[in-house]
Amino acid sequence: MRKSDKKIENTIRIVLTEVCERLKGQVVGFEWLTHKVNFNNVNQTLTITFMFDSFASLRSAKAQLKTDEMAKEAANALAKQNIHLKNFAKQCHFDTDERNG
Repeated sequence: MRKSDKKIENTIRIVLTEVCERLKGQVVGFEWLTHKVNFNNVNQTLTITFMFDSFASLRSAKAQLKTDEMAKEAANALAKQNIHLKNFAKQCHFDTDERNG
């Protein structure tokens, strides 16, 4: 990993950690998030996965349009650091621990 990649990764990590902590207090059932990125094209390849505790919590969040708000909040926070998601609706995914557990 190049020095510039480490700097970008650190920025992404800090921003998404702040977003995660805010969202945990606002969205019932939301637990954590993670991300993946290819540093050769950050704006098009950065994907964020928001994890919920159950299918029921995720369905409820989607029904209340909370997932749209969560994606927008992450995209806006990243944009303030000059990281612009090409298509945040497609780059933000929502899943549950139930599926992985």
